[in-house]
Amino acid sequence: MSANPALVLTYAQELVPAPFPGESFLLRRTGVQLDLDGVRTPSGKWSTRGSLFLSNIRLVFIADKADASGLAAFDLPLVYMKDDKLNQPIFGCNNLAGMVWPAVDGGGPAGTLPPHKFIVYFKEGGIGTFYPLYYTLTERAKQVFALNTGQHMARTAQVEPNPESYAQGLASKAFVDPSDPTKIYLSQPVDESQRLPDRPKYAANYGQDEVYEDMLPGHGAARQ
Repeated sequence: MSANPALVLTYAQELVPAPFPGESFLLRRTGVQLDLDGVRTPSGKWSTRGSLFLSNIRLVFIADKADASGLAAFDLPLVYMKDDKLNQPIFGCNNLAGMVWPAVDGGGPAGTLPPHKFIVYFKEGGIGTFYPLYYTLTERAKQVFALNTGQHMARTAQVEPNPESYAQGLASKAFVDPSDPTKIYLSQPVDESQRLPDRPKYAANYGQDEVYEDMLPGHGAARQ
């Protein structure tokens, strides 16, 4: 997971994550709240409203407003999800809770850093469109990641967890829940010229000045 991933503006002047090579965004969900721990804020936690984006490789949360530390967005790689669970309480809103390993030096399942705990609260509407897509992509990503990191797997035999074509096929056949305000992307929200040149590279994001750094230096600001 990484703080402040690269963001770009869509044709409609909406702020969205800049896609990596081989990445396809499936949906955007507004009206959510993210609670996250283990971050460099005065309290060590972050709780804010914003929008959630799902691609074939990650969840990205973009806050409606950055906090005083400069934290404005967070990247949650699907392969690093752990013990994620959908909760549907009788009283209160649906929420997705779990842990995610930090994608920084010393992070990941084999690293020394502990995972971050997170809860995503769906404050507006249902989850009948969002959750099946999230669950399918995340479970497949975790299973393929486990195979790729096994001792018996040669590096040349590694499998792409969720190829673009597979993810786009899921989006085109997604169930539309009338109570779920999720927006499905049948075409990508940004131009190909806005795609990042390299595969994911995560900065430590824990600078000495306690201000979050861009995930990719020079790519963190919104671009037209």
